[in-house]
Parts: sequence; C-alpha cells; structure tokens
Amino acid sequence: MRHDEQGVTHVIEYTLALTLFILLLQSFTTTMEFRLGIDLDSQDQRYPAVRVVLGELIGSAGNASGIEAWEALEWGTGETQLRNGTTVGLLASDGVLSAAKCQALAKFPYSGLREELGVSDGLAIEVRTLSPDARILFWGGDLDSASISVTEERLLLLRTAEGDEVPAKLRVSLFEAPFKSDTLYLTEIMYAPTSGSEWVELYNPGDTAVLLHGWKLSDLAEDDLIIGDATVQFSIPARTAAIIAASPSIFSSDYPSVSYVFGVEDSALGDGLGDGGDSLTLSHGALSYTKSWEATTDGADGDGNSLTRDCPPCDGWTATTATPGAV
Repeated sequence: MRHDEQGVTHVIEYTLALTLFILLLQSFTTTMEFRLGIDLDSQDQRYPAVRVVLGELIGSAGNASGIEAWEALEWGTGETQLRNGTTVGLLASDGVLSAAKCQALAKFPYSGLREELGVSDGLAIEVRTLSPDARILFWGGDLDSASISVTEERLLLLRTAEGDEVPAKLRVSLFEAPFKSDTLYLTEIMYAPTSGSEWVELYNPGDTAVLLHGWKLSDLAEDDLIIGDATVQFSIPARTAAIIAASPSIFSSDYPSVSYVFGVEDSALGDGLGDGGDSLTLSHGALSYTKSWEATTDGADGDGNSLTRDCPPCDGWTATTATPGAV
C-alpha cells in the first residue's frame, strides 16, 4: 500500500513539473511572437515612411524661410537657417536633380535632417550616376551596421556642376542600427603665431555635419567651450575643416578664404597656449584627444609654422607651413 502511495506522489510531482514546463514554454513563445510582431510592425511602417522621405526629396525644389536656393544657407546660423520647417527638396526649378542641393546635405547634422523629415530610424541618402557609376553624395548613418533596412530608389536626371545632365539614381534607406556618434579630429595647432590670433583646426571626417554645442578645448590651465557668433546651433559640415580661433575676427581678416571660423567663450584658447610647451585637449562627453608639445623638440615656436597632424587619424605631427581650413 505504501508503494502505491509513493507511485501516486511521483505521478503528481511529474504532472506538476510538466504543467509548469508547458506554462513557461507557452509564456516564452508568446513573448517571442509578441516581439516578432513588434519587429514586423516596425518593418511594415518603414515601407511607407521611406516613400514619404523619398517623396519630399524629389517632390520640389525645397525652400528655407521662403528661399528656394536653400543650398546657399547654413544650419543654425544667420537669420535664414536650414531648420525650423525647411523643405528639403533636391530638384532644380525645372525638375532636374540638382547636384548643388545634393552636396548641400553635408551641412545637415544627423539628428537635424532626420527631425526635418520626420524620421526616428536610421537614415541614409545616396546619389550615384549610372554611367560611369560614381557616388555623388552619401549622407547618413552606417548602413553596414544595420540589422534591418528598407530601401527605395528613383532614376532621375542629375544636373552636374558643369551643367551636364546625366542619368542618376537617388536611394533612400531607413534602418535599425546602433546610435551614430559624431567624431572630430584635432588636425592643426598654431600655438605661437608671428602675428594675429592663436588658432586650432578641427576636421569632420563623417558623412553628416557635427554640431559644436558642448565641444571643449582645454589646455593645462583652463577649459573653454567652443562658441559661435550669436547662434543657437552651429556645425562643421561633412568632410570639412573648421578653425577655432582666440579672435575669430582677426583670424578671418588674416585668412578670408576660410569659411568656418568659431571662437571660445573667453577669447583665449585655454589661458593662452604656451609657446615653450603646453597640452591641448579636444573633448565632448566621453570623447577626448590630447596633443602635447615642447617647442625645443616639436618646433613651430614663432617661426610661422604650425603643428600639423600627418593625417586626421594619425599619431604623428610635423611642424610645417600653416594651411588653415585645408586638410
């Protein structure tokens, strides 16, 4: 009789364990189906969204503050700006794709253009000519890191800078990918000018503009925020160099051909860069890069040269003829 009771107990325990296993399996399966449903819903939503973005890009010549030639404007500077309701149309007035407007997308920061176009996903915009196959424009996030993507494209005529009209393909992609982080390189330091203002050069190697809000330059004694001239937002366009000068007005007078010139909050880089030696750090949040120098070994001490990085990501620096704004 005792043996039968033990057998019944084992059956009950087995039944309870099996029931618990089935419930856990059902819960896991339901969760996965729900997650898969979310992913499928998100993907389904990308198809109409990518068509909306493409439609805005090729639906008109665009405008900013009523100005159709918006490609001549800058993001976040001056009275007319590439923000606050800009229509980002890429066509010329006769309906041909404008190469100038395509290139002007380099002025938009990543978050800025996505907001203008109503996009929360990753975004990439590419223009290529068909014959020869050549990239005219790439703006946006890293498609190689995308886990899910949707692409739409259109064949159009593109008017080149020379005035020729050639067949081209405009491609727009929405995708799911890691957050795109901005990068700037410190590429040239004029710490002991023979005259004029101390300055440094920053280079943006990316495919979108970088907002300078929150970026700092620091020497051994003091930190300085980079600032613009009476602007709320200011930026360095894609694949472009900019100058941060102790006196932007003096620098611009000495080098009028340099387009992007900004200052710091107290009119001195740090507390003034040391001629005999110092250390300069470019930083933003967790990003930081430091260059130190000694005039006796590194040069550029009042001889008209600047300390110039051998290439944007390189570790080597050389004292050579100053070339502000040209990397």
